[in-house]
Amino acid sequence: MKVLFPLFLALLAMLPFGLVAQNPVGAWKMSVPDENGKMTPMKVDISADGTYAVDFGADGTIENKGKYTLDGGKMTIQDTEGSDCTAQGVYTLKIEGNTMTMTRVSDSCANRGGPEGVMTMQRG
Repeated sequence: MKVLFPLFLALLAMLPFGLVAQNPVGAWKMSVPDENGKMTPMKVDISADGTYAVDFGADGTIENKGKYTLDGGKMTIQDTEGSDCTAQGVYTLKIEGNTMTMTRVSDSCANRGGPEGVMTMQRG
């Protein structure tokens, strides 16, 4: 019993780090294909207030804005400005190191998530 208690305390102390690891707040970047198949850089800024901003072309111009919620390992996103589709999309969220992967669970916005329904971003 004396050995298990320190182990329990160590695991309890590490719990917040595991929760922080799944926090998507910050700047992210990825590349997406344009209508001609050319890869275009994209920046996504996810704020702690439940909003995000998307800069297609990484040129400093925000083209889309939206809101999000987190529920366990899922993130629900919804564009609020700059998009013709304002339906909600639900994605599983996995963050490992500097990589965030969002995998579509459901989303009626056809272009969001690409054809495979997976968005992989790097912190930056």
